Amino acid sequence: MDFAIVNQKSSSVAWEDLRSKRKKKQRRGGDLNKRAPSRIPGRDVSWTRMLFELTSKLFLAGVVVYLFYASYSFLTSDPRFQITDVTFRGNHALSENQLSRWLGQVRGGNLFAYDLSAASTRLAEHPWIFSASVQRKFPRKIQIELTERVPYARVKFDKVFLIDRFGVLLSEATPEHRHLPLIIQPAKSENFSEEKVVRNIETMRAFNKLSFFEKNPLDTVERKGHSRIIFFTRNRDLQIQMSTETLTEGFKKFMIVLDTLEYDASKIQMIDLSFEDQVVVRDRIAARLPSAEIPTN
Repeated sequence: MDFAIVNQKSSSVAWEDLRSKRKKKQRRGGDLNKRAPSRIPGRDVSWTRMLFELTSKLFLAGVVVYLFYASYSFLTSDPRFQITDVTFRGNHALSENQLSRWLGQVRGGNLFAYDLSAASTRLAEHPWIFSASVQRKFPRKIQIELTERVPYARVKFDKVFLIDRFGVLLSEATPEHRHLPLIIQPAKSENFSEEKVVRNIETMRAFNKLSFFEKNPLDTVERKGHSRIIFFTRNRDLQIQMSTETLTEGFKKFMIVLDTLEYDASKIQMIDLSFEDQVVVRDRIAARLPSAEIPTN
């Protein structure tokens, strides 16, 4: 029988092997500790990040506010932006001096501090101005664009005033506006209606488009009582009476009169269109001839 004999290690060799294995384990443990970072609790990381972000935002907001304030202070105080020129465009009836007095002091103010909206509102309050636009022109100029109202007719109260096509009173009439139609009102505060005034003028213009008035157009309207008006021709030799409540119907009646007149129209002194079912025509020899009544129904 064969036997294999295994030589046992000496005690000193075995001790060295044990120490070597322990050192290897310690080295592996140290490497693991180096690789694994130290952990900070999640709640601490979250609060730190939020605090940092909030601080950053507050700082940026402060910088923006400061820059804005510094820029505004520079633009509103620097003499290089002092207004030295004011120009007006679109004004015909109003002079630049009149507009400047109405608007107030502009020159000498700061271009960026000047209130454009307030200036536009102030200009639009003028009776002659329909609309206004105010703009800055860098570096020292204010430019104003205007749309003026156009005189449409004259209205006589105690004085003669101009009105536009919407019935807005503009100012006292001057000799240059003598060609405009004239509306005679008993008193300014008595039943004055811009809408009715405009309707009266439009009716007058409709009459004047007819060949009947080509050489002697209507140019004056006078109100009588509450609802009656009288149109006068330029030569004051013909009157047309109408009701303010039935202007359209009255005009239609007049067209019927033109088709039915049997004598010279130039001899007519008055045509009354205010009645509902008839038209009264009076010629110049009213003392000798009765008025003619023309039915319209």
